[in-house]
Amino acid sequence: MAGKPQTVVAGIDGSEESGNALRWAADYVQRVGGIVHAVTVWSQPVQFGYRLPTSDAELETRARNSLETITDPVKAAYPDVDIRPRLVRGQIVDEFVGLSEQADLLVLGNKGHGAFTGMMVGSVALKLVHHARCPVLVVR
Repeated sequence: MAGKPQTVVAGIDGSEESGNALRWAADYVQRVGGIVHAVTVWSQPVQFGYRLPTSDAELETRARNSLETITDPVKAAYPDVDIRPRLVRGQIVDEFVGLSEQADLLVLGNKGHGAFTGMMVGSVALKLVHHARCPVLVVR
């Protein structure tokens, strides 16, 4: 892989672990060239068949703020790396599997709070290790 520009997707859920994953991805791309897509996937959580009373607009705003909180300091620390924050609405595993079809590497934190998806990143990472269409790196 060295020498070939990479398309790296980093999963961001607002946790410290996802920040570590983004820093790893930025460091890697700084060495080999390419782009880092910092992606937060959000959805309207459903519990017991009912949507929670939080509006879609509020959930999207929270997700956007969380994404910026993680990406802004990393972008400042790696000014020469093309880091592109991206907010996606959908089901987290499905969206990342889809993104993995065009990526050279998917980078995830080993665990997190999953505030916008209702899922632990650890369980998401495990599913993506099995279903992604590119290599997956789980940063501890």
